[in-house]
Amino acid sequence: MDEAAADEYIVRDISPERGRWRWAFSRPELKFQPKQSRNLKLLVEFAIPEVTFRETGPVVVTCLVNGRALGTVRCPKPGPYRFERAVPEGWVEPGQLVSVGALVDKPFIAKEDGARLSFLLFAAGFPD
Repeated sequence: MDEAAADEYIVRDISPERGRWRWAFSRPELKFQPKQSRNLKLLVEFAIPEVTFRETGPVVVTCLVNGRALGTVRCPKPGPYRFERAVPEGWVEPGQLVSVGALVDKPFIAKEDGARLSFLLFAAGFPD
């Protein structure tokens, strides 16, 4: 999230500040154009912070590729998590942009401004 080109991949619901991580809000979404459409693996590294976990308790994060649920991560405690899974054949078209998103079953809702926070996002994409 702190790479110079990171903002080019963000579609919505990810905080603008630069750093090792960024807040993911209600429906975080990024876009990528992988070099290939076969044998892809989606990687998402994120963390559930203690401050939000105190209110939400355990959460389930669902990772999406082009709007389809690729899989879930159960987060029974605060801390770092890693989602890595192969993308099924036919989900990604060669040369096309690929949408990567996430949903959280219980977002944290900030009392001060109503912001809906999901998790801290460290990295996402299709590693080579």
